[in-house]
Amino acid sequence: MNAAAPIYAVTMVDTRTDQPHRVGGRVQTRFTHDPEEARRHFLQNRDPRLWRIVVKPLTRQS
Repeated sequence: MNAAAPIYAVTMVDTRTDQPHRVGGRVQTRFTHDPEEARRHFLQNRDPRLWRIVVKPLTRQS
């Protein structure tokens, strides 16, 4: 049996405030198998000097 691909939670953080990006008061987090694609999505049309991407692997608890 093949192991499932890992899943990551990807969030964008404002480097000026060190707060996560929010829309309508909700933190924008993308759950994905491809954190690099999520990073490109979050930084599209944004200045990467102003944003930091945080990637957290999600692990299954036994």
